[in-house]
Amino acid sequence: MFKKDPASEIHWVRYTGADHRIHRERVGTLTDAKAKLEVSHVEARLGQRPVIARAKVTLKATLADLIDDTNAFLSKERSADHAYGQKRQFNRMLPDFGKRPADSLTRHEIIDWLDDAADELEWSDSTYNRYLAGFSLMFRIGIEKEKIHINPVHSIRRRQEDNTRVRFLIPEEEIAITKVLQERHPDYANVFILALHTGTRTSEGLRGTVGDFDPATGMIAIHQTKDIRKPKIRFVPASPKAIAAYQALAAGKKLRTPLCTNRQRDQLYEYRYWMVPAIEASGVTDFTAKDLRHTAASCWVMSGVPLAAVAKYLGHSSIQMTAMRYSHLTPNVNAQATAAMMSFYPATGGATSGK
Repeated sequence: MFKKDPASEIHWVRYTGADHRIHRERVGTLTDAKAKLEVSHVEARLGQRPVIARAKVTLKATLADLIDDTNAFLSKERSADHAYGQKRQFNRMLPDFGKRPADSLTRHEIIDWLDDAADELEWSDSTYNRYLAGFSLMFRIGIEKEKIHINPVHSIRRRQEDNTRVRFLIPEEEIAITKVLQERHPDYANVFILALHTGTRTSEGLRGTVGDFDPATGMIAIHQTKDIRKPKIRFVPASPKAIAAYQALAAGKKLRTPLCTNRQRDQLYEYRYWMVPAIEASGVTDFTAKDLRHTAASCWVMSGVPLAAVAKYLGHSSIQMTAMRYSHLTPNVNAQATAAMMSFYPATGGATSGK
């Protein structure tokens, strides 16, 4: 016996029928449910459980139908930037799968599609995993709406992501990229500077609103949705460059409206189309938008900011994550380790001969 809604007095009975399927029946009060359960036990012992015939249902939903349902869900339940990014992924799936009956797609077809796209477009492992998550969400919603029977991606393994990369800009590189942006996209140069000096994730930086900076504290509010266990807002100290960039972006805009906007004053949802060409034109190599976050974190650690504070600024789930990636940048840590090792040897010599 169980209740679907803990606040309701309606009880249900779940049992396995003679057809070896799980069935659920709505009964009513707790007394009725107990009586129903007792009768069912007697029938089961006598082998009298009825076979409940189920008509075979042929589902006609296409993958495009599932995508429409998922986009509607995202627009209602998720942030605008999340919905925008997910829609871009779905648009890439549509030419190959859009007209296919959704329940005809197989696990191996999806794996082959992901592998081919990853090779052709040089996806990182994290991008591969995001597309896999998009497929999974789409099929989950399809099942909930009873448009498909199974989720073919539930057993596809995620790729192991490399979280050891730490690439940060040196001042000369920052100047080079900023110069190109000021020439090509002057409206976006301040978006780049603000992200670089606050260490936000891409979606967090573009989620900012006018009024996030508090002159009294010198802190800027960062809106996060990645971890539902954490507060929706965290605070990061704003450098003079970050403050200047914020003020330039906020000029002429109403309170609580989007801070980062395009030339039409609509909210900006991505960096890629303007930042990637600017980085290439600047001559800076091996640098991506995600490395803006690494740059802020690295500068904080190398300047002596405690790892616990850096973890808080970055919104990491634990200080262990911060330490694993950035502790090697702690000031003088390598020199101290070398000095500690050599302190065991005589001042006049190095390692012993071992004899």
